[in-house]
Parts: sequence; structure tokens; C-alpha cells
Amino acid sequence: MKSSSIMKLSAAAVMILLVAGVPGSRAEAGAGAVSVASLDTPVSLAGGWKVMIGDDARFAAPEYNDASWDTVSLPGSIMPYILAHSGGLARTEGVVWLRKTVRIDGALQDKALGLKLGRIGNADETYLNGTMVGATGSFPPDAHSMWNHPRNYTARGDFIRYGADNVIAIRVSYYLFCEVLGTMAITSATEWKSGKAWDTFLLIDLSYFIIAMGFTLLFISIFFFITRPDAQDHLFYCLQLLCGLVMVLELCTYWNLYGSLLNRFRVLGIGWAAVNVAHPIFLHRIYDLKRKRVETVLWLYLAVVVLLSVVLVDTANLRVNAVIMIAVTYLIGPYNISCHISALRKKHPYAKQFSFFGIIVVIAALHDGALYLMKVLDTDQNVLGSWFQYMMFPYAAAGLYVGTALVLVARYARIMDEIVDLNTSLENFIIENALLNERIQESSASPKRSYPVISDMAEEKIQKVVSYIHENYTFDISREGLAATVDVHPDSLGKLFKSFTSKKLGDYINELRVRDAAAKLIETDDTIINIAFAVGFDSLRTFNRVFPRYFGMTAEKYRKQNRK
Repeated sequence: MKSSSIMKLSAAAVMILLVAGVPGSRAEAGAGAVSVASLDTPVSLAGGWKVMIGDDARFAAPEYNDASWDTVSLPGSIMPYILAHSGGLARTEGVVWLRKTVRIDGALQDKALGLKLGRIGNADETYLNGTMVGATGSFPPDAHSMWNHPRNYTARGDFIRYGADNVIAIRVSYYLFCEVLGTMAITSATEWKSGKAWDTFLLIDLSYFIIAMGFTLLFISIFFFITRPDAQDHLFYCLQLLCGLVMVLELCTYWNLYGSLLNRFRVLGIGWAAVNVAHPIFLHRIYDLKRKRVETVLWLYLAVVVLLSVVLVDTANLRVNAVIMIAVTYLIGPYNISCHISALRKKHPYAKQFSFFGIIVVIAALHDGALYLMKVLDTDQNVLGSWFQYMMFPYAAAGLYVGTALVLVARYARIMDEIVDLNTSLENFIIENALLNERIQESSASPKRSYPVISDMAEEKIQKVVSYIHENYTFDISREGLAATVDVHPDSLGKLFKSFTSKKLGDYINELRVRDAAAKLIETDDTIINIAFAVGFDSLRTFNRVFPRYFGMTAEKYRKQNRK
């Protein structure tokens, strides 16, 4: 009981701090005319707007008398007003009109104007002095919501009344929620263009870029799952990716993909529940967590959500079902975070690469869940500041894709290390067997034959070659290059060198390199491959083949024995 009270007090304190931290205050409801005398800075349209529930083409006309209309404060939620004046909770869809009078100074006659109307849920048609200047989304019977798209419309001079009153009228189609979020203002053409480009990029274009990232990783995960069907982490990553892409597409789609807004909310609800089921199961697989009971509960929860969405949910009870589903799904978020914390404590190899991004995406999902809950509960999101007006899941999803890519790279690197270790072990086995065969052959071979005595001039040339080799054996040395330095044919040099040293030219060079490597193996902590390259070998394979000929064991074994 005490713990519950503390949680409630903590939540209240957070809400108070958030509200207190919002700069400025909301405009009081009052629909007086806004005067536009200069466009050096944007002129705010926030504050009181006239409102009327219903649909009539006359509402767009500037001469229409809206004195009897009520007033709402925008930006903000219009749904509380709608529910209070049009039949309560059963009223979840329809059309509402908004009007505001703006006086534009005659000195601005040569200036181009732009309208910024924030984001309107669900669709709108916007008129200036009875002329449509823009529309986003579509109205029933083919209703299509584009609630997250910014409304940036131009106001041409041929239908602006300079030095007089102008009427901005907005016809709004609402379904489940009706709101205006973001900045509402009249701006200069320059300010309008830059603002429109930034809003479109941040809210729409960037979402499609994130979707493209998701599809790329989806194809990679599908490939891994096809090649390794036992890797269930790839399967569940594919499932959460597909569901997550549905959620991101909800924010930026231009097309009516679902046929009706009810179907759209059904798909969104199922997708949101599915991603909250697939994600923790994916964490179980990637972090090696054995939690079958939790997974059973998650699957049952998803089955209930699908059943309710398909069979029982309709326009009349959509709001209640949405609140229940969001509240229940919200409980999964803290569990996901606990999976990451558990993996970090156990020092799982993937936890460092993935946990940070995983926790961020969970926090973003909790944030967006709270915003959806505020929408269906008709809470004004503007009260909590700009951070609570924008969905964060798409941007966090991009971080999740980065984290997944890091895991894939780490997994690939681990596989390559295993392959290298396997090749090294196999190569060492082959070398040791070859060494044993050489010893057997040497024990049964005939005594070495003696070589004839060479002339003083030839001996002098060979001495020069030997000196050169001792000074440069760590570099690339060719028989042809050595022969050229003493003016001898390469074949003759090989014969003379063996007569003088009783060793082949290549064997002599390799022996110098190997003995130098042996010293470095004992005296330094450098890796074997670096030592091999440092003493002049062109590959680790060649070094591993040559070293045992002189020391009777592999370089790794030599280092271990001599250090002991």
C-alpha cells in the first residue's frame, strides 16, 4: 500500500515538473481578430478559434456570421468540446469547422504569405476568404487520416483582403480524436518555405528513410533465417521489424491502405501488441534467457488482442478498447528493460552492443504509448510541451537498427575468429605430421655428399651475397635480384651458394627469419602473425610451414615451452 502511494506521488510530481517546465502559457480562449502588420517574425494564430460541429459549405464563406459559435483554444484537443456537445462517448466521428479572423495590413500587399497550421487530426480542408488553399487527407466515405502530416499552405495575393478582415476556415474530419498540434502562424514566404521543408523532412521523409533501413535489415534477417532455420532470434527480429514498420508507416503514409479508419486502428492495435510480444521473445533468444512461461503469457495476450480487434471492436467501443489495450501493453515495456539489465549484469557478449539502443527504443515506445493514450482520453498534449507532441518510436527504431547491425557485425566477427582458430588448429596438425615424416625420411637418407671447392672470386661474390642477406633478410629478397648484384646467372648463384653454405638460398634466408622470430616469440608479447610479417614472411601460412623445420614444433608451442 505504501509502495503504491509512493508511485502515485512520484507520477504526480513528474507531471507537475513537466508542466512547470513548459515555456510560456496557453492562450486564453477568445476569438478576437489577429492583426498582421509585419512579417519580420511569424504572427501566431494560437488562441481562440470559433468552432461548430456539423458540416455546411456556407461555413467557409468570409461573410458568414459565426457570432453564435462557441470558442476553443488552439493548438490543443477539440475532442472534449465535441464529446460535451454531440452525444458523449458514442460520438467518435464526424466533421467540425474552425474559423478565425485575421486583419492583414495594406503595407503587406506585395508580400507573399504562408499559413502554418500544425498537424490536424484526422483530415482537413483549409479555406481563406472562401477559397481553398490546401487539403490533407480525405473525408468520408473514403476517409483517410494524415494526422501527423504538417499543414503548410500558401496564401496567394489575389484572394487576400489587404487592409481588411480575412477569414481562415478549416473543415476538419475527426475519428476517435480531433486535435491541432504544433505551431499555428502566418509567416513570410521565406520563413514558410524553410519551415515547410524542415517539417516535411523531420516528420515524413525521415520516417521513409527509417523504413528503408528497416527493410534492408529485414532482408538480411530473412537470409540468415533461411540459411540457419534454427536461429530463432532472426525469426523474431523479422516479426518485430514487420510490426514496427506498420507503426512507423502509420505516421507518414500518404495512401489509404486499410479501406476504413476502423480497420486502420485495428491494424495499428494488433501491430503495436505484436511488436510488444515479438521484441521480448527476441531478447530472450539473443540474450539466452529461458523464460517459457513469460512467452506463453505473451502469446496468449496477442491472441486476445487479435480476437478482440477482429471480432468485437467497432466504432462505438473503440475508445474503451484502445484504453484497455494500451494500459495492458504498457506493462511490457519495463519487462523489456529488465531483460537488458539482466544481460548487462551477466556480461552477455551482445549486451554492450545492443542494450543501449534496446532500452532507448523501449523508452520511446512507452513515450508514444502515453501519447496514444492521451489522444483517446482527449488530453491536451500541448500542456506537456513540444516533446509530448511528437512520436519518438521511428527515431528510436533507427537506433534499434544500428544496434542490430552492431550485433550482426559482432556475430560475423566471432564466426570469422572461430574459422581462423579452426584453420590454425588444422594447419598445425598438418605441419606436425609433415615434420614427423621429414624426420623419418632423414633417418633413412644417405649421407650428404660433399661439394667441390669453389674459386676465390666465386667465394668473394658469395660472401657479398651472404652479407647482403644478413642485412636485409626482413625484406623481400629474390634470387634474381641477388644474382644481379654480383653479376652471376641466377641458376649459377644457387649452385655456388649451396656449395659454399651447404644450404639452398631460400632455406638460408628462411632460417635467419625463423631464428629472429623465435627470439621475438620469447622476448615480446606481439602476436604470431605480426612477428611473422616483421621478420620477412609474406604470409602466416608460410611461416607456420617453415618454423617447425628448424625447431621441431609450431611457433605457438615454442613460445609456451620456452616462456615456461
